[in-house]
Amino acid sequence: MPFRSLPIFLSLVLLAGAIALPVTSAHAANIWRAKTNGSFITLRYGPLDERENAPFLLSCLNGVGIAVLSVHMDFPQEETGEALTIEFSAGDKTAPVAGETAAEDGTGIIYGEAGDIAVKPILKVLEEKGPVTMKSGANAVELSDAGRAETVAEFAKNCSLD
Repeated sequence: MPFRSLPIFLSLVLLAGAIALPVTSAHAANIWRAKTNGSFITLRYGPLDERENAPFLLSCLNGVGIAVLSVHMDFPQEETGEALTIEFSAGDKTAPVAGETAAEDGTGIIYGEAGDIAVKPILKVLEEKGPVTMKSGANAVELSDAGRAETVAEFAKNCSLD
């Protein structure tokens, strides 16, 4: 390679690396998202790739009046149907949610699930400034506050459940 082409080549390599780096980083980070599809509304904190399990997924089914919470943490391989409590806390606010363990179809991965729950107590905690801790037994996950306030407000606007 001629000497005068080397700086151009190196610039292109650095530019390609700079472009690729944010895309790779985005896949590793958890982000907040709210989606509405008719009367089905979701609030999700998880990887950009929605095929991957999210630590937190709150689904509001306005049409049937039910909310469902699914959490993926490092649950030990336990039997399904075991009772558990998922507690959300931030500042001086807490919201305990009673649920049970369930197994993912196909993979058998154990996760926590709570159905027919009250949405407002969870939203009150998520509306607090700063990180929110989601805990079940010895497992704890910190839910970032980056983008959370706007996303929770969007979800709350569209979910009509208490």
